[in-house]
Amino acid sequence: MKKILLSFVCMLGMGVLLLENARAGIVYECGTWLELSATPTEDYHFVSWSDGSTDSLRQIEVNEDATFIAYFASNCEEYANWPVEALYDWLLVLNTNSISEKGYYFSTERVTWYRVVGTPDDMHNSFPQDDEQIGTGYYLTIDRDLRGTGDYYAVADVSDSKGLLCDGLMRSVIVHYASSGRQSRQMALMPNHVQRGGEMKLVGLNPDEQTEIFVFSPTGQQVEHLTISGESSLMLVGSGVQGCYMVRVQSKSVNETLRYVVE
Repeated sequence: MKKILLSFVCMLGMGVLLLENARAGIVYECGTWLELSATPTEDYHFVSWSDGSTDSLRQIEVNEDATFIAYFASNCEEYANWPVEALYDWLLVLNTNSISEKGYYFSTERVTWYRVVGTPDDMHNSFPQDDEQIGTGYYLTIDRDLRGTGDYYAVADVSDSKGLLCDGLMRSVIVHYASSGRQSRQMALMPNHVQRGGEMKLVGLNPDEQTEIFVFSPTGQQVEHLTISGESSLMLVGSGVQGCYMVRVQSKSVNETLRYVVE
């Protein structure tokens, strides 16, 4: 006597399931071999079958009642290219206007910045894994806590947008940040860590040139502009707002960027 088994085949996600020499919901005799093929549609990739197999094309032998589920996921890497602007060499900003033009809408508060640890985490799997979360919001201020170098990217939650790619998370390009290394030995801010209202001395100016000095806040806003000549140093006062500030010094022979931190 032969056993008669009923085989069902189904899928989850976006893709096409093909059965070679087989039809779903048909009764097969024990020992029948079927060929299953899980082919993803555009912007998706095959992940695995419900029994753990990662072969999109496979042969199965009907020997018991079974349900086969094919899992597909979106190609997150293809969407990990949102633009990031470096407004200054210490300030990274997610270009929200460019993203909105692509039809994605999200709150700028629902943006998280990560620092790459080893290799960038794969958003297809459990995310994040070992990449370090370092801030939230649409901009990231590079300061002393980040030790000057690293690879960074932003992840925005677009779960309110149409089409939940990557479970509603979209990633920016990966930005490599390194200290400019242009700072001359003669020019410096002393000290470069002050309390609110503390004084700093900018030294190394060329007294024979007219020098423009611009001070920018942690959010990139210009808060001070000075023009001096005939002086080799200048006293500056730390702002009343905590954060990392940039001091740009420009003259005919100098184009330097210094930083100080208000604690």
